[in-house]
Amino acid sequence: MNAIVSNDASCMYCYKCLRNCPVKSISFNHGKAKIIDEDCIQCGICIEVCPQKARTYVKSIDEFKKFIGKKFMVSLAPSFFAHFDQPYKIISLLKKLGATVVQETAVGAELVSGEYARYFLKNEETVISTACPVIVYLAERYFPEVLGHLLPVVSPMVAHATFLKQKFGDLPVVFLGPCVAKKSESQLVDIVITFEEFDEFIKNENFQLDQLIDELPTPPYPDKARMYPTSGGINYTIDGDWKTHISIEGIENVMNIFSKIDEIKTGFFIEASACIGSCINGPAIRKDINILEKRRRIMNHSANLNTEKNLIEFEAPSIDLHKKFSSKFSKVYVDEKAVQQVLKSLGKDDMKKQLNCGACGYESCKDKAVAVVLGKAEKEMCITYLVDKLKAATNRVVEESPNAIFIYKGNCLIYKNKAAEKLFLDTANLISLLNEIKIFSNRIYEIPDKGFFFVKSFTLPEDSGEVLLLVDMTKEKLQEERLKEIKHETLNKIEEMLARQMRIAQEIAGLLGESIAETKSHFVELRKFMEE
Repeated sequence: MNAIVSNDASCMYCYKCLRNCPVKSISFNHGKAKIIDEDCIQCGICIEVCPQKARTYVKSIDEFKKFIGKKFMVSLAPSFFAHFDQPYKIISLLKKLGATVVQETAVGAELVSGEYARYFLKNEETVISTACPVIVYLAERYFPEVLGHLLPVVSPMVAHATFLKQKFGDLPVVFLGPCVAKKSESQLVDIVITFEEFDEFIKNENFQLDQLIDELPTPPYPDKARMYPTSGGINYTIDGDWKTHISIEGIENVMNIFSKIDEIKTGFFIEASACIGSCINGPAIRKDINILEKRRRIMNHSANLNTEKNLIEFEAPSIDLHKKFSSKFSKVYVDEKAVQQVLKSLGKDDMKKQLNCGACGYESCKDKAVAVVLGKAEKEMCITYLVDKLKAATNRVVEESPNAIFIYKGNCLIYKNKAAEKLFLDTANLISLLNEIKIFSNRIYEIPDKGFFFVKSFTLPEDSGEVLLLVDMTKEKLQEERLKEIKHETLNKIEEMLARQMRIAQEIAGLLGESIAETKSHFVELRKFMEE
């Protein structure tokens, strides 16, 4: 199981996770990142660097809540005492929640150190510590040539889980630590909870730590192994010779050593840690205090328990701590012709154009092209490719625009598109004419024998030139004139029609007047006749 998961909705084209991923185990599709589980070494770097919080890890608090009120055991990573301000009250809380045993993982580290020491007595070749699961994943998946140098011993967490079950019974084991990779390391541990998770759990459940008493871890106690999570802590625990010991911290530093492992002639003990500063600077430990303060806290805790030592007898438990490592490396064939085709499509078939800027997340343009062929990357992840593509698209839009576009500075014409070329094909004193037209900005200007144009002008940033845009409004202007003409003709027609109607009305009125007068005359004569 891969403990690291992605939230696609929050991923926003930044590629920061890929730039920081030491093994490039992240693919992109439509700008969204996805973890490649079989390639991931679960270092957690992508979680720490993601500005959008689009990467996280599998949380286990809900599973842990099922244990509350029941019997279980807790293994406390040595860095526990560096992270928590009130570690002994946390121990009290764990016991209150049902933990019958709350013991330091450093007990398991003592057992592992014992195996390391015995191995050193039998071998003089260069060996590499295997306490860090990320280092083991790195070797198995990318550097199979170093597998023979890995100390064939389980990690302190696994050793301690085995010890707990043998000594206290077959109860569930909960590991509390600073490491994300531990979540997928072993089935012997039922639940792995990070310090960050437990902090959030305490806050959400509103536990009042000040009301709890201080309680010490369950004995037996370790001797020197509390220093395991610090730089050189493993060598200190086994009383190693510093002349043949070296601490390599940070995945890129470890990869550099792994790639040259055959060049190391002297038998060295390589104490390898994925995190710079070792486990007290793990991905899920607090970052608001520095590693010096964290180291001091661990040393203070060790001093507090020195008066109550109850060292385990290393020979007493019969525990098999042996572990066999196997290669999970898979070489992928990539067609060189396909790679060259991708480079050509990116405009990088010429070596001079291969900037190898790393903005996309890959070390070189060719690495990026290989990733594209493998379906892990997209061409659009290349910023220079995008810029060139945008420029080409913009240039085409400008060049094919039906509007005339001029760019000039002083008396020098910098650019004119096709429409501008046609508009002023052989015009002398073009700059003077453009400056004259510029005065009519945001208005319509008539160019004789050319038409009517809406004028728009502006200055480019950093005083890099003037832009004059002429939008051809001739058709609109002609339509406007024609509309005015139609309106004028319509008004004349209406006026003529009204005049004609007025005349007709007057004629009708005249005829009606004559008829009425004649009728009245006849009526008067008839009345006079009737009265007689």
